[in-house]
Amino acid sequence: MHGGEDVFLSRIALVSRRLKSEAQRRLARHGVHSGQQFVLGRLWERDGLTPGEIAAAINVEAPTVTRAIQRMVGSGLLRVAGDQRDGRRVRVWLTPRGDQLRNVVPAITRGLEEDALALLSEQERKTLDSLLERIGKALDHGDNGENLPDEEPD
Repeated sequence: MHGGEDVFLSRIALVSRRLKSEAQRRLARHGVHSGQQFVLGRLWERDGLTPGEIAAAINVEAPTVTRAIQRMVGSGLLRVAGDQRDGRRVRVWLTPRGDQLRNVVPAITRGLEEDALALLSEQERKTLDSLLERIGKALDHGDNGENLPDEEPD
């Protein structure tokens, strides 16, 4: 099929945009912007991290996390304070409002995931997960997957 790669890239981009848009719509009701749920999730696991620790944990660039944190401070979800041991560092803390969302946001993201996968069987979901993982590994290797094991998904 001519342009098969373009079809794949277009389809992945479209699904990604639609998921992000739907996440934004569902999260906005609670004052959370799409992507901020990952920052919140990390702080729910361990409050008081540095922006760099959050960025590393959620696999995004530090400036992206810094912008998200500034926005989240402005909307009352987080607060930033100097590190007591190292004045050059700052730590990020949940506000009571940000902490309360731990009972709301995970249900929203689970619901979105369930809706997105609703037409897939359990086996198809496992296959999709496996295929996406393999695509990620191919991109991590930067070798178009030529040196990856050629095995069928479970």
